Amino acid sequence: MSVTLSKSQHDELARIARKQGMTVAWLVRRAAERLIEQENGGPMLPLMLDPQHAQR
Repeated sequence: MSVTLSKSQHDELARIARKQGMTVAWLVRRAAERLIEQENGGPMLPLMLDPQHAQR
């Protein structure tokens, strides 16, 4: 999958990622997971998206 973000969106995600000690990719995967959970009314099965497992 490919996603195009505005410069301001990418810059803000990069800032948040640095602050949290994780990658932008991890943040995007987590945001997608949360949206899917919200739409489906509950949590999905655990997906190794723990920040400790995120590649830096």
